[in-house]
Amino acid sequence: MRSVVTLFVFLAVLTAGCLRTTEFRCASSAECGAGGVCEPIGFCSVPDPQCQGTGRSYGDSAGQGLANTCVPGGAPGPGNDAGVDAPGDAMPANRCPSGYAAVAGSAHLYKVLSGVSWDEARMMCDLTSKPAYLAVPDDATELANLATAASPPFWVGIDDKATSGTFVTQKGAPASFLPWGPGQPNLGPQNDCVVAISATQIATEKCSVKHAAVCECEP
Repeated sequence: MRSVVTLFVFLAVLTAGCLRTTEFRCASSAECGAGGVCEPIGFCSVPDPQCQGTGRSYGDSAGQGLANTCVPGGAPGPGNDAGVDAPGDAMPANRCPSGYAAVAGSAHLYKVLSGVSWDEARMMCDLTSKPAYLAVPDDATELANLATAASPPFWVGIDDKATSGTFVTQKGAPASFLPWGPGQPNLGPQNDCVVAISATQIATEKCSVKHAAVCECEP
């Protein structure tokens, strides 16, 4: 009987080890193997003809959240010149990289991403350069300007992940401009991220949903 129990415990431990997903972060495409690309968010991708746009999906080493999902159209790897800088690219601390542009004469510069979750957008904007972040509309004029750069719905840099109902910006400050649409904010389970649903209104949404997004850079 003891030997049977011992065998059962051994098999349980072995199975648990096989199911554990090892997350690996890359610094360059050379670490991703043949055909692999180190994406800007620090995970390897591989060619995948089923993924439209980029034609690539994240590998198993990206962990449970990203593994085997398509790389968004706004997330080319370091080997592709599409305006998003890889983590290792040098960038002066107070300069915006190429691809950012002013909207309606704004002092800040903006760049549009496509088909990304809120967390992907946040990471991609942060990795672009030090003064960049997921765009925070400070007033009605800026929200309207953002809507001319990206067609709604698109993610903005506001969330209540830390405390439900307490919305903060990517600058770490309480959100002061919250032009909620009808029935909003919806504080239901996992509706922790904020999306612009028009040029004048915002709403809460599940952070995993794919939308366009706008990065904001302060030159």
